[in-house]
Amino acid sequence: MAAPASRPEDAPRGCRTQREGTWVFTRRYRSEQEIPAKLREDASTSWYWCEESCGAIHVGHTRMGEREKFRMFEDLTADLPDLLIKLRGQATRKQVAEVAGVRPIRLKELEEGLKHPEGLETLGKVLRVYRVRLGVATPTGR
Repeated sequence: MAAPASRPEDAPRGCRTQREGTWVFTRRYRSEQEIPAKLREDASTSWYWCEESCGAIHVGHTRMGEREKFRMFEDLTADLPDLLIKLRGQATRKQVAEVAGVRPIRLKELEEGLKHPEGLETLGKVLRVYRVRLGVATPTGR
């Protein structure tokens, strides 16, 4: 296993999350018993062994907070992948790609922020599967 990244920006997606617009490391647990009972009992919370980098247990949430019902994208390359991963929840890329009618590799590229000529077309198909519409917020007076 590779040495863990020293900066959240360099860590694999499974080892980092976005809080208040900046990337931070996700919390690491050595066993399921270390995860607070409140989180273990929450139906929208799941945990997984990180096989990408650190080997620890990370906690994931399938719900979006109240303040995230309308989400402003500050940096499309960072915010879009984070949103797509949260929306996918526990479904596999293969499952979502099949329903969207795209190849799983295209979904992976969207989630990892990679560029591809079919990116916008794939994004439209995937957002329809998630029942999400993309919008923009413009300053008043424009």
